[in-house]
Amino acid sequence: MGVRIGSLYLGSPNIQTSVANEEIVPVKPANWTMGYSFYKFDFLNKSSCHIIVNNGDPIYLEANNGFSTTEVDAIISSFKVVESGILFQWVGGV
Repeated sequence: MGVRIGSLYLGSPNIQTSVANEEIVPVKPANWTMGYSFYKFDFLNKSSCHIIVNNGDPIYLEANNGFSTTEVDAIISSFKVVESGILFQWVGGV
């Protein structure tokens, strides 16, 4: 029998448009003591842009290149698109 890591998935309800440096990771529910930590995360950008992951340095992504992590990578607790007007979608496992 396998080990279950996550408990739910969250993501874009539709294609979204970025606002410069706005946090994509949702605000934690009121009854949680800690914020969301995604063990698995996928982001698809429709235009070239820069992203900031976990408050690190900006990373450049070509249009439609995207960004993806799995359970063996660092958890995602913060994810931002530097530029405004970038169409994107995301999904993550918590």
